[in-house]
Amino acid sequence: MPEAWQLTDREISQVAGYVRSLGRTAVVKLPGDTVKGKEYYEAKGGCAACHIVSGRGGTMGPDLSDIGARRSAAYLREALIDPGAAVPEGFLVVSVAARDGQRVRGIRSNEDSFTIQLRDASNVFHSFRKLDLTELKKEFGASMMPGYRDALTPSEIDDLVAYLAGLRGEK
Repeated sequence: MPEAWQLTDREISQVAGYVRSLGRTAVVKLPGDTVKGKEYYEAKGGCAACHIVSGRGGTMGPDLSDIGARRSAAYLREALIDPGAAVPEGFLVVSVAARDGQRVRGIRSNEDSFTIQLRDASNVFHSFRKLDLTELKKEFGASMMPGYRDALTPSEIDDLVAYLAGLRGEK
């Protein structure tokens, strides 16, 4: 491909910095205690059982190491209160029923014309041939993540949002 123009190293660095800045949210002062929020994330909320932060945690849900740089505090709050409102791509919930009576509900890992693979709530991998299924239901707007509206107080949700908003992928 012929070059249309040449960029200097400095210009390349500036363009790369600009591209990296796209989609990043601004740092905002939020109500809530980040230290308490981290405690709720690790213990009371049970978030670490399904989510990774800085290489630690479960693999059922998305990696949250830089969630504060990618999502606003309002988005994070909504995701905690109503997880089905904005399910991240790659986390489609699917229910299947096999001819042998087996029923599985989980997150779709892979699907092609002939097969589908799911991870259930215990993070167990299941693979099915579509010919062997009596039901295959894609649950758009559903999430395997529990809602925390009743599990945490509004103050605890503020703390958890403050903690998550502070996760910006920095070491």
